[in-house]
Amino acid sequence: MTQASLVRATERFAHLTVDLSDEDLDLEWAWQAYDSEGVRFAFFRTYEDLRELAVRSAALRAARGPALTQAQAILAQYHAAHRDLQASLLATDAQDAGLAPAQGEWPLQQVLKHIVGADLGFYCVVKYALERHRTGDGQSLAIPDEAWDLLLGADEATIDAKLDGPWDDLLAYYQTVHDRTLHEFGGIGDDELAAPSVYWEGYELPLRFRLHRFDSHLRQHTVQADKTLVGIGRSPTEALRLLRLIYAALAQAEGAIIGAWDLAGGAWDETAQVIDARTDEIAAVLERG
Repeated sequence: MTQASLVRATERFAHLTVDLSDEDLDLEWAWQAYDSEGVRFAFFRTYEDLRELAVRSAALRAARGPALTQAQAILAQYHAAHRDLQASLLATDAQDAGLAPAQGEWPLQQVLKHIVGADLGFYCVVKYALERHRTGDGQSLAIPDEAWDLLLGADEATIDAKLDGPWDDLLAYYQTVHDRTLHEFGGIGDDELAAPSVYWEGYELPLRFRLHRFDSHLRQHTVQADKTLVGIGRSPTEALRLLRLIYAALAQAEGAIIGAWDLAGGAWDETAQVIDARTDEIAAVLERG
């Protein structure tokens, strides 16, 4: 198993439970002596398992190395924001995504399109400034118009088609964009965070600022997405609120191994297996009703 196996196990639990009512959460389920809270307690056991994994992974990394760099710590913050948005949208389908909460306000489809488009812009600015800094090639600080397609790995029409695609396709593309950012920028050294970059502002700002913008901009529009969900009558249920805690715990574990992906070993396998087994138990409980 790998990190992906744990993600799949967590997502499987989430997809089974995201639509549970408060009454469903009261159905009988027990873990050892904990038998009074029903299915609801399965969420907290999953949360606790992932929190434990995060602590064990951080301890293993501290003992074995490599130490978490500042860039990796920033990317871990961004990844936590990413998982939080994912969790907030777990119960959202394509129909919901097309509903505007009020006249003149963005539907979720537009919110997500903006988030992905912004991440692509941030990615290009960081990639260009980093390459310029590392090569010392004397290129202009501002990205030349002809360099954007090369940085993105696709032309504008291809990117626009992805951004304007169906809801599920846009979610999948967003995951690809996000994963690329984590893996490509996880190697930025502490001494490189002061490297200059230029974007729409027209003046220099350091890479440290650019990396933090991934996180803060995403948080800004997660708030917007949350408000939009309330506006279209999709306020979060207790089950969804609990899943946001679980996704936060998953993000903490993943953040501990950014740039040291091989640490996703035995403890990760064990946790994935435990969550999968628990999901099977809850599925049986729900089937019995």
